[in-house]
Amino acid sequence: MAFAGSTPTHPNEIYYLAPGGAAPRCLTSFNQDIASRDLGHAEEFKWKGPDGFEEDGVVVYPPGFSPDHKYPLVLAIHGGPQSASTLSFATLPQLLAAHGYIVFSPNYRGSDNLGNAYERAIFNDAGEGPGRDVVAGIEALEEKGFVDTSRIAVSGWSYGGFMTSWLIGHYHFWKAAVSGAAVNDLLHEYALSDNNVTVRYQFGGPPWSPNFLKAYHEQSPIEYAGQITTPTLILSDTGDSRVPITESYLMYHALKDTVQFFAYPIGGHFPGDPVRTTDVYRRWLDWMDHYLRGS
Repeated sequence: MAFAGSTPTHPNEIYYLAPGGAAPRCLTSFNQDIASRDLGHAEEFKWKGPDGFEEDGVVVYPPGFSPDHKYPLVLAIHGGPQSASTLSFATLPQLLAAHGYIVFSPNYRGSDNLGNAYERAIFNDAGEGPGRDVVAGIEALEEKGFVDTSRIAVSGWSYGGFMTSWLIGHYHFWKAAVSGAAVNDLLHEYALSDNNVTVRYQFGGPPWSPNFLKAYHEQSPIEYAGQITTPTLILSDTGDSRVPITESYLMYHALKDTVQFFAYPIGGHFPGDPVRTTDVYRRWLDWMDHYLRGS
């Protein structure tokens, strides 16, 4: 079997696993230049979550990390929600770690790496339960003693953007936020997304029924925009069919102060070309540096 695979400190290469082989053999070195750099150490982190869940995530430490020093903490939350942060190479966490941040990628309920019950626990609980999972992970990480609790930021794309918007509307210890392609209004998602009416399976029925409309409102981050005080960078694609840009416009116009919005004039759910991808990461990093490092 041949496959593309990575390690926490080496981007994808082609591997070969012989019949009955004990371990795959790496055949290529396309990304050796990146792997040869001083990258952040990544490790699995586990904690006891709310509602009796055993939860996990990935922590990437900055190069030269010392447990005796305190570091700013940046959350890089995965999308999906049926996805997971695992011990594989991740570009954005490594970029953030290279700027001196501890990077935490929590697997909130809805993630697909901790069993069916955990994945299904997000049903009709789009933000509150996952939000408590994330905050419990932060509190467990803070107990290690190397997190500067006055400099914590949150960020994510897609459902990670939804979680970012939700968290800054419900918790107020964040120093900065980057909300990318965020589902901010579940009614917009139902009516305009290519997911459209399938959204009803998350809530038991369509929003046009009085039995379900309240849940759509209560679980939409835009409903709590008036409580947001965190400096927020909003990013989106103008032609995104998965999370329409109207959802980003809503949040941008709701947040009158300390907010920036940059839209990429392309289709797709994330800018896929190297130039625009680099621009996304540059803006992401610059926003964090400005509010966490004062640069």
